Amino acid sequence: MLLLLIWLFPLVGGVLLWAFGPQLRSWAGPIGSALIGVPFVAAVMLWGDATTGAGLNLHLVSWLSGWAFGLQLDRLSLVWTLIITGVGFLIHVYSMGYMDGDRAYARFFAYMNFFVFAMLTLVLSDNVVGLLVGWGLVGLASYFLIGFWFERPSAVAAARKAFVMNVVGDVGIMFAVFIIVAKVGSIGYADIFARFATAFTQQELFLVCLGLFIGCAAKSAQIPLHTWLPDAMEGPTPVSALIHAATMVTAGVYLIARFAPLWSASADAQELVGVIGALTAIAGAILGCAQWDIKRILAYSTMSQIGYMIMGVGVGAYDAGVFHFLTHAFFKAQLFLGAGIVIHALANEQDVRRMGGLWRRLPFAFIAMAVGVLAICGIPGFSGYFSKDAVIYGALVTGHPWLYAVGVITAGITAYYMFRLLFVTFLGAYRGEVDPSDLGIRHPELAGTAASSGHHPEEEEPHHHAPSWLMSVPVGILIVPSILIGWLDAGGANAPWQRFFAGFFPRVAEVAPPLGELASTGLVLAVVAIGIGVAYVRYGTRAAHAGAVARLRGETIHMPRVLVNAYYFDAAYDALLVRPARAVGAWFVRVFDPHVLDAAVREVAISAQWLGHLFRSFQTGLVRAYALSLAFGVVCVVAYYAFAFGVGR
Repeated sequence: MLLLLIWLFPLVGGVLLWAFGPQLRSWAGPIGSALIGVPFVAAVMLWGDATTGAGLNLHLVSWLSGWAFGLQLDRLSLVWTLIITGVGFLIHVYSMGYMDGDRAYARFFAYMNFFVFAMLTLVLSDNVVGLLVGWGLVGLASYFLIGFWFERPSAVAAARKAFVMNVVGDVGIMFAVFIIVAKVGSIGYADIFARFATAFTQQELFLVCLGLFIGCAAKSAQIPLHTWLPDAMEGPTPVSALIHAATMVTAGVYLIARFAPLWSASADAQELVGVIGALTAIAGAILGCAQWDIKRILAYSTMSQIGYMIMGVGVGAYDAGVFHFLTHAFFKAQLFLGAGIVIHALANEQDVRRMGGLWRRLPFAFIAMAVGVLAICGIPGFSGYFSKDAVIYGALVTGHPWLYAVGVITAGITAYYMFRLLFVTFLGAYRGEVDPSDLGIRHPELAGTAASSGHHPEEEEPHHHAPSWLMSVPVGILIVPSILIGWLDAGGANAPWQRFFAGFFPRVAEVAPPLGELASTGLVLAVVAIGIGVAYVRYGTRAAHAGAVARLRGETIHMPRVLVNAYYFDAAYDALLVRPARAVGAWFVRVFDPHVLDAAVREVAISAQWLGHLFRSFQTGLVRAYALSLAFGVVCVVAYYAFAFGVGR
């Protein structure tokens, strides 16, 4: 019953708040938060059952042979469930302060509850069809939340883009499910893992993994299906935190970890996933260096960090990839919620060029974001240090030195752009009163920022105020695991994290690495230190602060266009898919629809009218005409039988 409660309570909250939100008013926030907090407590209570043997299974319904639907809480789904409900609960509490006064306050919490239900459906299902249903519901919920402020055309476009991109992934998983059902004859994970070795050829196994990975790439924003992720920042900041930390973008990591036996049996699938993850990690990090919107910087950092996770689980370092998901959930939620405090205090300003000097005015936000930055950069003692190093070194010991090199370089780039964010936002002098053109911000660009963040050019005077306790307490709580959770993997093979997943994932063949783990850690830290040093020289020194306006203007003007346009992926999609689709649609509107579809309908009407006129002309009212018709009919009948009789003889 506790497992059923975990799954259904968020759905109850979504339906209740949707139906009675206007009547509940300010109670919508506490009710929506409580219906996420209770499942978290229930998941903690089920820890013992979930970590014993195969875990806890609940059968729901059977349909055809091999089509049994149920819930499964094992060690892997337990980790995701605790993060979804635990971090999700903190984000819900934070949202009560952030969304206070919004005219659609209850609708927001209804969507958030539904989002959590969709994600729990995905991770708790014990079969591929349930996973696919949850996968689709997560995409639908993201559409609702990204486009929450639907009066903004930019938000509607971003929501539509995210939905369409994720449907591409849904189709990939659907075809994988078709192959699984055809070859295995069952949809249950247990049956699939027990029979796949004899049911699939290597080519079929690769096709299954490829279909699953298409879904993973779309949901987890991996190249080339990543373009929806930065646009998703159009939603409220708590939505960004929920999507990027606890739910949607981590679904791909869960998918590969769940199907680890299949991936471990397909070397080609492992190589594909490892390479895509590494490319995404470094591509996202480089794009993070070219952003000025505080939420977009964090969005590209998510893309990069998810790339690390995908690389880890792709090459077979499953426990390292999952552990980076765990640490990332805390420090990324903290970074987004800390950024939300800044945005909230500056009257919805999101451009870091128009910030600066905020560590004095917003000291709590500065401390929170500094801890998050130290964690994501992998500074020793912080959570990201343990998990990111485990992923990077895992690529080396599984025989992927080039992926290891990409991981090390990406760590340095990450340190650069995250400390760039910290220095530009919180150090130096406040630049909110500076004319935008002096910072290199063109007025159309500023107008675009206004459309996406709610900032208006006339709102130049900042409204600094301390965040409410509803916003500060969840961020303060997240600081603790952002620092300490990484120590679960300290101690080598005897670390609590290693013992927790001992024997759960299939073992992958390892090679003798050219570097020891200690030497590898030293190399990564040296590269990270270089990234921090470059960021400090450019943005953190007194000289940099004195010339900050001119430097930011020059950097804005001379930013490489390939980075400003995000490698032109959107332009390529527009040229190859969007414009041809619109051209085909326009042709249908101008030609096919009026001259074929509408013409066919009109032809039916005209033909019926003509036949009516024809048959009406036979109704003359003259007896001789009717007698002639009868005679003609008799002749036709006699002729038919005479002909048939003759042929028969």
